[in-house]
Amino acid sequence: MDNSLYIGVDLGGTNIKAGAVSDTGRIIHEIETATEADQGPPHVLDRIAGAVRDLSASIPGDAEIGGVGIGIPGQIDVKHGLCHFAPNMKGWDELSVTPALEEKLGCPVILDNDANVAALGEYAYGAGQGSLHMLMVTLGTGVGGGLVLDGRIFRGVRDLAGEFGHMSVDYNGFVCSCGRKGCIEEYASIRGIVRMVREKLDAGAESSLRSVEKLTPREIYHDAVNGDALAIEAFERAGDYLGIAIADVANLLNIERVVVGGGVANAGDFILNAARKRVAQDALPVAAKSVEIVRAELGNSAGLVGAAYLARTAAS
Repeated sequence: MDNSLYIGVDLGGTNIKAGAVSDTGRIIHEIETATEADQGPPHVLDRIAGAVRDLSASIPGDAEIGGVGIGIPGQIDVKHGLCHFAPNMKGWDELSVTPALEEKLGCPVILDNDANVAALGEYAYGAGQGSLHMLMVTLGTGVGGGLVLDGRIFRGVRDLAGEFGHMSVDYNGFVCSCGRKGCIEEYASIRGIVRMVREKLDAGAESSLRSVEKLTPREIYHDAVNGDALAIEAFERAGDYLGIAIADVANLLNIERVVVGGGVANAGDFILNAARKRVAQDALPVAAKSVEIVRAELGNSAGLVGAAYLARTAAS
């Protein structure tokens, strides 16, 4: 009988979350600690190793750590365990992560981009179950993506595949943080939705949102549920642009499921129905009929359980 535990680590600029995950995707035990990223990479690696040790020590029985998977918000070289760049982690450019942690922990360590491990989590244990070809889209501060093709993460030649947020849906549109124009991130992210509402309010649109001190997707959703036309329009426009990009992916890859997560996805059918409508209009008929767009199921746990699944499958 295999008594190995597989641990997932969700590394963020503010917090480190680590969890021991069963082979059914259940989080057996979880801990969270501050990243303290401002103290530099060696300190953060020590924090990760400490979190994994504390986690394994807190679980009763004779189980051993079979492997650790880590999701990092950055550009990753999976084969060599290298972080090329992590925008919220100073000093992580071209940082060798896997060898350092394997030496500290004495077990296999594998890392990947955080969007990829979230996609794996939903594929294995969430809304992607039963599919072979899946796109995971996360709508939050930015727009992320992860591709599962033939049951495996598709990373591309340099592990950079899945940058869904930087597909252009308007070549004359807003300038994205990446420097290109019209990226979907500028329309379906938090800032894109809030900007659209502010522009409409500044232009004189009537809306109950005019009395809101700080616009957030939560406030916009609240007013959309209560029938505010501008709030509904903001989410539907975001969904429409989302659908344009999904239609292109459907035409190119003939995927069968798109799982939409992240905080903005809490707007539910206000966004998803608009995306479904656009895909039905823009995708080739067979591709449009083949793909379904659904909400993610695992919430903030997707990255953690996906990282553990990454470690488990790497060991098999």
